[in-house]
Amino acid sequence: MKKKKRKYFVELMDRHTGGGCDPECPHFGECGGCMFQHIPYENQLLLKKEYLNNLLDGITIVDYVEPGTPYGYRNRMDMVCAFGKKGLRMQGRYRQVVDIQSCAIMQSASNDKFIELRNLLSGIEDYDYLQHSGYLRYIVLRQARFTGQVMTNFVVSVPENRFGFILYDFLEGVDSSSILLSDGLADLSFGPVHQTLKKGFITESFDGIEYMITPNSFFQSNSEVALAMYRKIKSWTSGRTLDLYSGVGSISLFVSSAAEKVTGVEIVQESVDTARKNAENNKIDNVNFFCADTLSYVKDNSASFDTLILDPPRSGMHPKMIKEIRNMKLDRIIYMSCNPSTFRDDVKALEEWEIETFEAYDMFPQTPHVETLALLKRKQ
Repeated sequence: MKKKKRKYFVELMDRHTGGGCDPECPHFGECGGCMFQHIPYENQLLLKKEYLNNLLDGITIVDYVEPGTPYGYRNRMDMVCAFGKKGLRMQGRYRQVVDIQSCAIMQSASNDKFIELRNLLSGIEDYDYLQHSGYLRYIVLRQARFTGQVMTNFVVSVPENRFGFILYDFLEGVDSSSILLSDGLADLSFGPVHQTLKKGFITESFDGIEYMITPNSFFQSNSEVALAMYRKIKSWTSGRTLDLYSGVGSISLFVSSAAEKVTGVEIVQESVDTARKNAENNKIDNVNFFCADTLSYVKDNSASFDTLILDPPRSGMHPKMIKEIRNMKLDRIIYMSCNPSTFRDDVKALEEWEIETFEAYDMFPQTPHVETLALLKRKQ
């Protein structure tokens, strides 16, 4: 199945390349981060539209893919530090690293900070993830689009600060910085905070709602497109609303003024703590957040809601979760998905509802990824 899908996607790319265009990034073709820089942007949107219509045939019709800013949009980049290089994985060769000077899809201030860090940290031992030895595993750069605030995190393999005074002047130019510990064999670009070097969060703002973003909390990687999607979700929200997989509360808080009451459920305690702090900072009192397994929560509270908001991980929803949702007396389901394949399977399984409105968004230009958003109404 994977080979068949890959072949189909290559055929799509060939059909939509047209006359081609010059890639913005000198690392294109070597770095595994982008695949579409040689395809004119308007053709990328047509490619994704055709892909979705093929995938979602019989479920919905995709008329249009909402565009994003083609370059310089990403809020977060995880730069690997290995084998004397600092950059991204090589295309098709996960164990090799491309030495990146700058990244065309990363926001400009983050690029500037990465260039600084490449020079400053040249004497710091990086990590050999084949031998599982060394110190610095990742440089993680995060930037809030609408406030401009920048966070730099350093993921290390041992609970030590080996930077000394190297970062002293650098820290003056960022808003937040932390050392994170990832001391296992797994290749992770996150972990518990070993040391906060400068204020442990940055703030993003969506239509007046301010969000704290902590080192390990999830936040959408493209704020411009996320804001457009959140505005649409808000327009569909009413009554008593349940937001599953609520993270730091970004959707829950954004839709709160349209709902009677919002309940956010998230299994990661750090995210729940941040969500509660975000609600407090924004003086929003009709939203409650619970740290709980989403399946267990739905089992115990199935009759309490009118609207359900879903933004699950790429793997989609567990069949047991779908079974519990089908027992709920919901008027509407709002489903935001980063994986059209699992979206399709989940919507098919939610037999009591049908798609009333469907939209697609180009959250990640220059890549094959596409975000989907649907309003499902209970069948009459």
